[in-house]
Amino acid sequence: MGVMERFHAVQDVIITVQSALDEVACIGERIKNTFNWTVPFLSCLAITVLCAAAVLLYFVPLRYIVLAWGINKFTKKLRDPYLIDNNELLDFLSRVPSDVQMVQYRELKTDFSPSRRRKI
Repeated sequence: MGVMERFHAVQDVIITVQSALDEVACIGERIKNTFNWTVPFLSCLAITVLCAAAVLLYFVPLRYIVLAWGINKFTKKLRDPYLIDNNELLDFLSRVPSDVQMVQYRELKTDFSPSRRRKI
């Protein structure tokens, strides 16, 4: 390999690592914004699900919950072979804005006071 080929290979690896770190940081920001009540409906939904999970864990032993989850996971393809897998947690987090999106989508401040209007 020549010097330029190695340079391009290192450059590709650096871009891949930077993209992966950006995704991890974005997920962390979304989790932070979930509990900062950035989107109140989604935050209320997350708190409700966490409270329901706490109550469920209080009354049902963890062994039974893991058993039910395992049976569900391993029989999913038998019950519906054409089912498309998805991750509900990542779907939920994709709806919460990250810090970069918060800055990009911030509303523009407009001043519609009567003194600023031009008289015709």
